[in-house]
Amino acid sequence: MRLRPATMDDAERLFRWRNDPVTRAASVNRDPVAWDDHVTWLTASLATPLREILIAEEGVPIGTVRLDRDRRTEVSITLAPAARGHGQAAPLLRLATDGKGPWVARIRPDNPASRKAFEAAGFHFTHHAAGMDWFLKP
Repeated sequence: MRLRPATMDDAERLFRWRNDPVTRAASVNRDPVAWDDHVTWLTASLATPLREILIAEEGVPIGTVRLDRDRRTEVSITLAPAARGHGQAAPLLRLATDGKGPWVARIRPDNPASRKAFEAAGFHFTHHAAGMDWFLKP
């Protein structure tokens, strides 16, 4: 697996992944995203040094990891629908976060797959607040 920086060429792929029903159900914000809003968000995200959006590839793009360093150092991931269930999330998280912490992650309590992946990548549960389970990786 390798990581590369996202570009505007990834906009359509990221849009599809973000609006996938399984992705939306597991996301902090479950609302569908309109194309114009997505393009505006991606353009701004790629321009800020406080956010890093990386594409994970294994021959083909299999997911994305977003590293935010604005309010806190927060990490979130999305796997392509075809990549789910193949043990890719924890290696992706380790590749993106090992030795670069500390990191926090917010996970919905009804998302055991993400919880398992984050724990396998070295994150541990710290508390529950605002409807989310919070995890830390030192």
